[in-house]
Parts: sequence; C-alpha cells; structure tokens
Amino acid sequence: MNPIDLHYEWFGVLWLEEENHFPIIVGYWFSKERSEITQDAILSGFSTWTEIGDHSMIMRMYQSIRNKQKKQDWEKRTRLSLRTIFNSPWNEVSPGLYLIKSRDTYPLHVSAILKKKFWVWLEHTAVCETKEELQAFMQRVHEEHQMEISMKNTKPKFL
Repeated sequence: MNPIDLHYEWFGVLWLEEENHFPIIVGYWFSKERSEITQDAILSGFSTWTEIGDHSMIMRMYQSIRNKQKKQDWEKRTRLSLRTIFNSPWNEVSPGLYLIKSRDTYPLHVSAILKKKFWVWLEHTAVCETKEELQAFMQRVHEEHQMEISMKNTKPKFL
C-alpha cells in the first residue's frame, strides 16, 4: 500500500545482502505498473539486481519500511502556522487534544492535534490500514498525552 495516496499498488524494494548481516534497504518504490518499478530503479542509478518474488521476504522488507515510517510519523511534532488558530475548526473549539481522520474507510490517515490557547500543534500522524491499527494509535495518543487529557478530564475528541 502506498502510504501517500493510500492505494494498493506494485511495491519494489532493492536491498544489499552481506554475509552474516541484516539486509540493507537501498531503495523502494510504489507504482501502478510493475514496469515503472524497474524504470524507477534504473533512474535511481541501479543497473543490475536479482529479482526475488518471495512474498514473505518482500513483506518483511515492506514491514521494515513501514515500521520506520511509523516511528518517524509518531516522533515528528510540528507547530502549525499562527494563522491556523484563527481558521475553522480551530477558532471554534476549546483547547484540547483532537483526532482527525482523513476518511471513514480504511486505509486512512489519522492525526493527533493539540490545540492550546494560542497555538495548534500536530503531535502525531499515522497511516492505519485496519480498525485495530487506529485503536492502537488512539491508545498510544491517550497514554502519551495523559497530562493534557487529565487537565480537561476528557478523552481525545474526533473532529
């Protein structure tokens, strides 16, 4: 699944294998057509490789990439523009922790947004492929932001 547009597509990954070492991923691509993966690899400077169609190996590589992306999505915290506080819905809601889903069907993007008196912070984001992943994200937000939640005596709210 392409984590940007949330569509299932062809996935290609190139990795190096050295004796007694874990594989090192050197590139990966998503594409609507298999041939585009090969073109992308060549354009990235790779000219030779051994093609492996082992589904379990490719899924391990995919999961490795997704886990790294999940970690980055969780840790990247961004203060949104000062103008954000004056725009809907932020000018209409009280300070607190809010969850925003990109849509109601899976897969989806979800964001945890913390509104303070004068600032709006993007605290965490995630790509959720299932209801269980969304619930795990919500639980982690709840645990991580216990202080903000307990100050308001509420759970994070969906906008």
